Amino acid sequence: MDMNLSYYRGRSQEDPFYAPYEALRIKRFIGYFGDEVLDVGAGDSFHLDLFTKEHARKGWAMDLNVQSRKQLEERGYTVYPNLDSIDRQFNTVFFAHVIEHVSPGKIYDFFNQIARLIRPGGNCFIISPVSNWFWDTPDHYRIYDKPSIQALFRDCGLVEELAQYQGSQNVCGRILRLTGLRERVFASKKLLPVYFKLSNLSKRDLIMVGRKVA
Repeated sequence: MDMNLSYYRGRSQEDPFYAPYEALRIKRFIGYFGDEVLDVGAGDSFHLDLFTKEHARKGWAMDLNVQSRKQLEERGYTVYPNLDSIDRQFNTVFFAHVIEHVSPGKIYDFFNQIARLIRPGGNCFIISPVSNWFWDTPDHYRIYDKPSIQALFRDCGLVEELAQYQGSQNVCGRILRLTGLRERVFASKKLLPVYFKLSNLSKRDLIMVGRKVA
């Protein structure tokens, strides 16, 4: 599998804008996550910490990057170096901004591996970037939009449970920076959910959930 997870080097749990926005997004969809979650391409522990500390899930990680695996292990997570090394199943397999790093020639193998790791009745939860900014990152192979992921679900025996376009904390961030309101909005428990709703009009990310039939 050809995956370059350099994207995660630019993501920080301490980022005052990324962290609260993404935490709100996970909270909105936590009902799709079972008790045991595997984070594929975990990078840092940001999402796993949300699952385990905020939502009482148990978390495992898979990452090809040696430094990422070391960091995750230091934070107490069981970490796998690749999908082939995983010999158990999970209620939910999650991956965010990973699918675009998988080459088209390997994508069917990747999804069949993912399906193998899901317990019957469990879910695959995907966040896939679909907007024009995608092409600014040189190690992205292609956009996997809704029709592509639907075809992949069908091929590996997953039933579509959710398909929803979402925005990003960056979409209106430029405007908020110019007005000097960004810090206030992201620090407010009342204003951030409003911004979250408005940003989703931009359709920067696609969220899809596929259920493995029992």
